[in-house]
Amino acid sequence: MLEQNSNKTLSKEVDLLPFIAKVVCKWKLILKVSVCFMVLGVVMAFSSIKSYTAQVLMAPEAAAYGGSAELDALVAFTGLDMGEKGDAIYPLLYPEIINSLPFLCSLLDVHVKSVDGSVDTTYVHYVKKIRKKSWVDKVKAYPKKTVNKIVALFKEKESIGNPNVFNPYHLSKSQMIAVEALKNRINVLVDKKTEVITLSFTEQDPLIAAIMVDAIKERLQERITEYQTKKAIADCDYFEKLYLESKREYELAQEVYAVYVDRNRNVTQERFLIEKERLAADRDLKNSLYMQWTQQLQLAKAKVQENTPAFTTLKPASVPVFPSSMGRLMMVLVYTFVGAMLASLYILLKDDAVSIYHELFKKN
Repeated sequence: MLEQNSNKTLSKEVDLLPFIAKVVCKWKLILKVSVCFMVLGVVMAFSSIKSYTAQVLMAPEAAAYGGSAELDALVAFTGLDMGEKGDAIYPLLYPEIINSLPFLCSLLDVHVKSVDGSVDTTYVHYVKKIRKKSWVDKVKAYPKKTVNKIVALFKEKESIGNPNVFNPYHLSKSQMIAVEALKNRINVLVDKKTEVITLSFTEQDPLIAAIMVDAIKERLQERITEYQTKKAIADCDYFEKLYLESKREYELAQEVYAVYVDRNRNVTQERFLIEKERLAADRDLKNSLYMQWTQQLQLAKAKVQENTPAFTTLKPASVPVFPSSMGRLMMVLVYTFVGAMLASLYILLKDDAVSIYHELFKKN
């Protein structure tokens, strides 16, 4: 049995020799195709533009999803009901927030600067007027641009107001292209186990990439904080209004009681004593309401603080030193390798493909 298995293995290994010999015999063709692809790789390598990727690692505070022990203790002590816990946006939803139109439009007005100091403007102006384009991109865009110009001659211009103002609810075609281009340069990864968020931004200038990824981090934190504290802040404003009103009423009732007592200090008639007791009861009632709304206001402020999410920056934004795009030498090697592989496949499959074609042709 062992000898049979070894013979089968040897036969399989020997079967590869004809294919190898077939490829080696056509080494000139492989060399020609490889050289052609190498030249193409050189052209593509020198026409490509370097890009840099800046990265930020951040993690939301775990307590942002649950209640605060201190606040729960305060609620239990006062015996007041603060309602249900505030809603939280979980990290898995962060990519959806970043890829939303309102968020992307808010990034276009970020002020950016280049490493050499030649750029000092908004990101949208940099994208439209300053960012370099390779000749490959220009060739790709030329037919579409030509068609759009011809169509524009027979089509009324769309009026969207100021073209520099990006309204997420009403974007022009050119504005939508700019937003989609920005979206393609952003990468958001969320680790489901550790909930660590990785933000990265790719741009031609390393300083601009670092500025943009830092802006994404800051504005994401602002959006999350705004969402999670919106209801708590509204409740806090409502309780503060009631607190100020009850304080004013209590101070007024206190003043009325004090004035009445001072004016009728030596009076012993029953009707004056009854009025004094009524004013004292009204003062005590206003004081009770004042103390209650004071406690509610303190709890509402604590609720705002509890719902405010905290983020830990594990890796802050920094200006990348090395480009993230493929190096020119590596690009040339990849093109050369692809050319050699395609030539080899052509040599190996040519005869089989021709025979299959002839068989099909004869049957027809």
